[in-house]
Amino acid sequence: MRYRTTKTGFLLALIAVAALWAGRATAASSPASAGAVRLLSQQPLAGQAGIDVTVLTVDYPPGGATPPHEHPGTTYAYVLAGSVISKVNDGPTQTFTTGQMWTEQPHDHHMISKNASSTEPAKLLVLMIAPHGAQLTTLLH
Repeated sequence: MRYRTTKTGFLLALIAVAALWAGRATAASSPASAGAVRLLSQQPLAGQAGIDVTVLTVDYPPGGATPPHEHPGTTYAYVLAGSVISKVNDGPTQTFTTGQMWTEQPHDHHMISKNASSTEPAKLLVLMIAPHGAQLTTLLH
């Protein structure tokens, strides 16, 4: 689902990204074609015991993609550069360009997440709000 960017929406996206990154730095060790994940921040969500906010970036090389996966919390993805193709659950396959974003609910199946270009990189800012200590990304089999 496409969303217009607003200050509030962008802040939520930033929070989600930070939560995702801080939770699992292991994603950074995945193959280069899967993209490089950089944890920017992970902090407890104020007033919500047991909930963390993680912010991270995902850099997709040209043609880069991640395998189908899910996250335990609400996830906001904002395209900082390039174009990203995304498909969540049985929804439509959509292309998001710089300045656009999408949201994933807890345990949605993110079936497609890939750079739309085979020649240019793409970059996402991801904000995740998830239970403290949860594995932030689980690959689907």
